[in-house]
Amino acid sequence: MSPTPQYVPPSPASERSALDTAASLSNRDLAARVANLEALVQAQATGAQTSPGRLIPPCAKVRGVLSTSDSGHVRFIPSTKFPGSNGSVSDPQQTTRRSIDLSDGPYPLGKKQTNLTRLLIDLPSRRHCKQLKDVYFECFATLFHVLHDPTFNEQYAEFEKNPESMPLSWLALLFAILGTSVVALGASNELLNDLSRKNTVTDQVAELSERYRKAAFKCLEADNYLWQQNITTLQALVILIYSINHSHGQTWTLLGMTFHIALSLGCHIDPSEFGLDVVRSEERRRCWAGIMMLYMIQNMSMGHLGPDPWNASEGVRMPLDLNDSDLIPGEYELLVVPSRATQMSYLLFKFRLYHISNEISSVVRNSSQPPVTLIERLDERIVNEQRSWHDKYSADSAAAPLPTYHEVHLYILQGYSHQLMLLLHNHSIRTSMAGTSQRRLSVAKALSSAKEILRIHAIFFIRSEFSSFGWYLRGICSFHAYHAAVSLIVVIAEHTWNDAFEDIIPLVQDCVARFEALTEVSIICNKAVPVLQSML
Repeated sequence: MSPTPQYVPPSPASERSALDTAASLSNRDLAARVANLEALVQAQATGAQTSPGRLIPPCAKVRGVLSTSDSGHVRFIPSTKFPGSNGSVSDPQQTTRRSIDLSDGPYPLGKKQTNLTRLLIDLPSRRHCKQLKDVYFECFATLFHVLHDPTFNEQYAEFEKNPESMPLSWLALLFAILGTSVVALGASNELLNDLSRKNTVTDQVAELSERYRKAAFKCLEADNYLWQQNITTLQALVILIYSINHSHGQTWTLLGMTFHIALSLGCHIDPSEFGLDVVRSEERRRCWAGIMMLYMIQNMSMGHLGPDPWNASEGVRMPLDLNDSDLIPGEYELLVVPSRATQMSYLLFKFRLYHISNEISSVVRNSSQPPVTLIERLDERIVNEQRSWHDKYSADSAAAPLPTYHEVHLYILQGYSHQLMLLLHNHSIRTSMAGTSQRRLSVAKALSSAKEILRIHAIFFIRSEFSSFGWYLRGICSFHAYHAAVSLIVVIAEHTWNDAFEDIIPLVQDCVARFEALTEVSIICNKAVPVLQSML
């Protein structure tokens, strides 16, 4: 007997805009969808077979199926939950009623006419568009790797040939990428003056990022993203939130909505259950991991304001530690097990650091003195993470010089880990008794980490090959350096002078000098300079 066919949604590369046909749902469309769902039910009833060579066999318990509309939108249809259903999919007619994409908009906002030409007008010129796209993949994609770069590049080539043929969700993704890439542009980049008439770099970046983000939301709205979505919709939203976070914007509401869109797409279930190929599986895992990371960042700054989104996950695995070139469309087997750093290594390492950061945030928010064993355990976890980075990245550096972007990743990880050390031991210093061994140890740890943070800040400031990551220097790197400088000054003020303090004042003075050089392009540095000068 031949194996039961797998029913999978089209990849983002095959999605096409259907502005007119998606405006209404004809009887023919409805009948086709019913037939498709009946086939899905039959497939589940007979038990889909998977070849032994598949990457991950399907789960014995079917949690649901993915239903795809003619317009390329996807909806996850969960299995019926009533007793005795044995995990079978709901009645096809009922499932159809639940899965109909309301693309004609009768509910809740009414039918909408879309003018694609007006949306495309918001794009920069072909040359500028490509330059901004390249900036994104050089500066941001390696740090927040949620896309499969070869797939996007194929789509971009199609876009250059025929922009009108691209799905609205993909245009939203492109605008999200453009709005993110302008954050990386510095004063020496001619793109800013070409695209904006504002006088200062900060104003130019703010204007352009806002322009392209607004355009992204126009495309999403035109695609009726509030009630019909696909993975490209989710990718656009995740990148938008990441971009807004780097501009110190508020994203709590948008993040919550994006999380629920991910649920509607079935991203909370591991894609191995849907029989998807390795590319589409990793796209889903990367989106889910990206959302979880954004939640962790949000929780660290605002606290846990609601239910933990991790509880919604039903066995979703972390993205594989592989390069995009290892993922081949249409393939279901992965034989590559790299020991060296990949395009995904940084994000996976950062994920583990964020878990530690959440624990440290809970400790720091508590005014009482934490147990010494807790301080030691968290300290040890950070040190173990630092060792794991060395092992991973040294596999590359032993054979050849470390690629620049891997070197940047390593410095960012080190800087963040020392920031966590500083938070942990500063809290220990504040809550422990003077003269105790724990206090002396925490002072030494805080001094060491603060100095290391200032060293990393100097590296990003001096090294020309890191100029593409100037946005990191102007933002979070300078914030960490400010925290380190203040911590060093406080340690000097509260303790008897000794030889260990000799190099502190010059280190802080050098930091202030760097901040002064960055005041025109960094809000953080502009505010930090007078504070530090008054403390010296």
